[in-house]
Amino acid sequence: MDLAEYVRCGTLAHGHACPPLVLGVRAGAVAMARLGVGRAVERELIAFVELGSDHYAQGFGDGVQFVTGCTFGKDLIFRFPHGKAGVRLVDHVRGRAVRVHPLPATIARLEETGWFRACAKSGRFAGDSRALAAQASDAFLTAPEEALFAVSPVFPLGLECPRPSFDTVTCADCGESVLAPYAHPVEGLRLCTLCEERRQARAG
Repeated sequence: MDLAEYVRCGTLAHGHACPPLVLGVRAGAVAMARLGVGRAVERELIAFVELGSDHYAQGFGDGVQFVTGCTFGKDLIFRFPHGKAGVRLVDHVRGRAVRVHPLPATIARLEETGWFRACAKSGRFAGDSRALAAQASDAFLTAPEEALFAVSPVFPLGLECPRPSFDTVTCADCGESVLAPYAHPVEGLRLCTLCEERRQARAG
């Protein structure tokens, strides 16, 4: 798929079109190109986005997820809550990483758009801001890479990833299936974390 198609599909996942989504798609694509890697199929890549949960540019994270394949469901994307729209993409196979972030001029340009002003005024991202989002998004989609982003040199970075567990047991209290490492022995029974906490609260 080309970048525009990733943006269209990413919009379905994110829920609405917005310039940060486009910047996330572009930043993720730049990071993959610098590392010389394709989209993650299994656990080849890991992404660290620098957004806090209160950042207006949450779409940046979804753009990174979608274009790189570093999804929440594969446990391949994590937050560094630094208040920035940046990403560190790790090539887990070769132990290398790169950091990509929008230039200060890019953020200034974003915050000068009608989309940003409308969202900041209303405190939300839908409604009247949609048409403004499309205008701003198109501009960021077609701008040259070097006009949008700063890119670090590729640097060594090795990470340990937990192996998937396939061993499940049944919680003696709630009857739900739980991975064995998360089942706790309590009075001869195996309980999930929530049921163990409930027992402790009742005893408490």
